[in-house]
Amino acid sequence: MMAVVSFPFPVSVPGQEVVPETASEQGHRPNANDKLESTPWSVTMFQGWTNNNSLNRTLRFIWDHSGEYIYSLDVAYTIPPTTGFGRFFDRLLAARVQVGGTLNTRRQPSGSWIPEVSAYAALRWRRLPWNHIVATSFAVGEGLSMVNQVPDVEIETAYVGGTSRLLNYVMLEMTLAVPSVPQVQLVGRIHHRSGAFGVFGDAVQSGSNTVALGFRVHR
Repeated sequence: MMAVVSFPFPVSVPGQEVVPETASEQGHRPNANDKLESTPWSVTMFQGWTNNNSLNRTLRFIWDHSGEYIYSLDVAYTIPPTTGFGRFFDRLLAARVQVGGTLNTRRQPSGSWIPEVSAYAALRWRRLPWNHIVATSFAVGEGLSMVNQVPDVEIETAYVGGTSRLLNYVMLEMTLAVPSVPQVQLVGRIHHRSGAFGVFGDAVQSGSNTVALGFRVHR
């Protein structure tokens, strides 16, 4: 019996022309994260550490822990690409649209606790070419964040203007998973609250930046 050997890449055979894949064919190539299409709901639990520095410095790994810790539960829903809204962003940006909400509790350096609620809409990119090695996704979210009282770090770092309980919310996230089980993910997130340069009252340059780690399960 003759064994048949297949290769995951084009192989040049003498006398035979190799035709490269079209963009459409590459887009429909099987991907580890395709399994997530059947599990639109996800639940994430994570812990965060708040930085005394700005978002720009946080992204550059300049760290000064404020002493505040955040514990969070996040629930998100992915809009299917078969719907009009989901199809639009799938074709335009090759991204999935998600809506989510997060319940947070912020432990202050003094030991007191501050409840926080965040809601957001996000774009997530998860059809990445290396997903057969590590199933990966990246997301950017925008929304609102409301706290019961202003956290200490936001009072201490209000460089221009005042503070506010209701602020703009930005979520930046990366997930990693085993390709055979992409439904269980390690999550890294930046949880950013800010006044959006004065959009929210007199909170011109105030807010907080928290780096969080956790786990997500898709259902």
